[in-house]
Amino acid sequence: MLGSLGLWALLPTAVQAPPNRRTCVFFEAPAVRGSTKTLGELLDAGPGPPRVIRCLYSHCCFGIWNLTQDQAQVEMQGCRDSDEPGCESLHCDPSPRAHPSPGSTLFTCSCGTDFCNANYSHLPPPGSPGTPGSQGPQASPGESIWMALVLLGLFLLLLLLLGSIISALLQRKACRVQGGPEPEPDTGRDWTEELPELPELCFSQVIREGGHTVVWAGRLRGELVAIKAFPPRAVAQFRAERALYELPGLQHDYIVRFITASRGGPSPLPSGPLLVLELHPKGSLCHYLTQHTNDWGSSLRMALSLAQGLAFLHEERWQDGQYKPGIAHRDLSSQNVLIREDGSCAIGDLGLALVLPGLTQPSAWAPTQPQSPAAIMEAGTQRYMAPELLDKTLDLQDWGTALRRADIYSLALLLWEILSRCPDLRPDSRPPPFQLAYEAELGSTPTTCELWALAVAERRRPYIPSTWCCFVTDPGGLRELLEDCWDADPEARLTAECVQQRLAALAHPKEAHSFPEGCPHSHPPFCPEDCTSTPAPAILPCGPLSTCHFSVQQGPCCRNPQLACTLYV
Repeated sequence: MLGSLGLWALLPTAVQAPPNRRTCVFFEAPAVRGSTKTLGELLDAGPGPPRVIRCLYSHCCFGIWNLTQDQAQVEMQGCRDSDEPGCESLHCDPSPRAHPSPGSTLFTCSCGTDFCNANYSHLPPPGSPGTPGSQGPQASPGESIWMALVLLGLFLLLLLLLGSIISALLQRKACRVQGGPEPEPDTGRDWTEELPELPELCFSQVIREGGHTVVWAGRLRGELVAIKAFPPRAVAQFRAERALYELPGLQHDYIVRFITASRGGPSPLPSGPLLVLELHPKGSLCHYLTQHTNDWGSSLRMALSLAQGLAFLHEERWQDGQYKPGIAHRDLSSQNVLIREDGSCAIGDLGLALVLPGLTQPSAWAPTQPQSPAAIMEAGTQRYMAPELLDKTLDLQDWGTALRRADIYSLALLLWEILSRCPDLRPDSRPPPFQLAYEAELGSTPTTCELWALAVAERRRPYIPSTWCCFVTDPGGLRELLEDCWDADPEARLTAECVQQRLAALAHPKEAHSFPEGCPHSHPPFCPEDCTSTPAPAILPCGPLSTCHFSVQQGPCCRNPQLACTLYV
């Protein structure tokens, strides 16, 4: 066990670092994926572990330990890539960060003295029962019996609580089957009075069910529409999303179009609030990429439209006397992006979107802002969550900018998914089957702890094939673009406007492009001689709209076989 073991004594006294270079213990368990060797200069410190590393980019050491069944095992030790909060500590004082498996806890520390990561001070706090090195007093037999009775009482209380919850759910289910109304919560005012009924609104079939809502395909006055139905208990969620869709100036080609709000539902289901939105029969980006590959021109059209839509959301602007605030999406995923008839993308599902504080916001315009850090930190699909959201280190002082940067990380993962299905980026013109971001590394249902370990602790990202950087029409560099968007440092990421400009340069490489001030752009990467490249076909103008058809289909974006994922609004 590495808690109280003085590894300092095992290090040779001859290993000394220059005054301006930090020296740390270096160790990586065999099961660790990735390596931090490149963050320093490894020094020979003996025939076996631990080794010594001299930091290149920081004055900070780190350590990661795994506490399982009262036994602590070191997972990683080495140099940080930058001086982060906590690095000013003189000693390694671990704190719990994740639970990779039941009964297992990962503890990490950062410290700023030579070899400070050789051993830790406590794990967990001293005196905790079962803690390695705990010096706390042992419980007497009487105390043990009393503790057992208390635990038994808590267990019985938990069983009663679970029984009550199950009973309530069964009653609600029976109420739904009989077509009776669900009990409506006290929402402050009667939602039925503020919403009209639309007799001409027809429900056709369910195209998605999940969370609090059900999305239907239907028709309104002969037009194909998507109907997002909320249960009466989710009126607050409905009102928040409706308020965003009704913001002045929120009309854009690459944002799903809001049509109206209503109330009702297909019989015999209870009536509830509805959002009527534009229907895109080609379905979600996830579903589309599962079924189709795209040439270079089509891939760029999808990527550019996606960046344009996000740049529009993020932008704070005045237009025709109307003020549109900046908006963070916070749940950007390939299930929430829809494919238009011309092959471009439309961003949907503003259920978690948040109005951001602005510089030119009129004093009379007062949107509801979150009142707590927890509300700001709330995010959507775990797979696409930025490292600072997984790690709970989002900058709450400038949370508007921070949430925009978190959206850019999600955008980078979507760009990677789009480009991974482009045959023109493959020497054999045969891209592999579609996979979601991190699906190759973590499978179809990664846990938060697995994502934290991969994206935060190991700083790994989806694999970029070497052939991408050798594409002859790639003046800005696909690899550089993605890396500048999913950088571990949020402040180093591009803005959505910069991403839009970079993609425009890729789409029209022979034209001169003016990049926004402060927007970095890279140069053509070196291409090895053995790299096969493919010319890029021209981007064709959008053709006429074809007849609309919609169907319920499934793909890897549907992890529940009972649910369809053709559309997620």
